[in-house]
Amino acid sequence: MKCLTDAQAKTGTLPDHEITEEQFFEQFAAIEEGLALLQIQMRAMSENAKLFGSLARHMRRSICPATLSPR
Repeated sequence: MKCLTDAQAKTGTLPDHEITEEQFFEQFAAIEEGLALLQIQMRAMSENAKLFGSLARHMRRSICPATLSPR
């Protein structure tokens, strides 16, 4: 099995060494694990963004409360 990890190298050549099936699956498992960690971090960042947005709205409303317009 050819290793294509350097396919975007600026040299314009592909590596000519082969990896074993076991190495391929190890690399694939590492990529899956990295993706799972990234998903966890993205969820945490999303929660933080929601909390920050809520805090910012609360601060804005407490600093500049909405005034009733005269009718």
